[in-house]
Amino acid sequence: MSPYTCFFATLLVAVAVSGAPHEDLSKEHAAEVAQECKTETGASDEEVQHMLQHEPTESHEGKCLRACMMKKFEFMDDAGKLSKEHALELIKHISKDDAEKESAGAEIVDKCEAIEVPEDHCDAAAAYESCFMEHLHEHGLSLAEI
Repeated sequence: MSPYTCFFATLLVAVAVSGAPHEDLSKEHAAEVAQECKTETGASDEEVQHMLQHEPTESHEGKCLRACMMKKFEFMDDAGKLSKEHALELIKHISKDDAEKESAGAEIVDKCEAIEVPEDHCDAAAAYESCFMEHLHEHGLSLAEI
């Protein structure tokens, strides 16, 4: 898996599959929301598939698709900022009671929540993704481990 694999798409699918922090989610629901975001952002079917398959995107529409998903699943607020509360809740859930991984995840969330991001919410989503991937790598963690 590339270190720049879409972090937030992975989180969104993890949320959908695990049921946390939104208990009514499923992988199918995540795909439905992706289709809603596709319409809202002008993203292509290909960009939706890239996101759902955890593949990175360079297009602005693909970045906007991710930002839309982050907002709908409350990982990004309406101001384009990371929702620390929801990110920490997810890290806690997917760390599966591993205090070391949960601590590392919380540190990563703190660092990424504090970064300056572009005003454009689409570019902000890409900046958060990049931050998370960089710090996961620094901690020797992969998405599968968290």
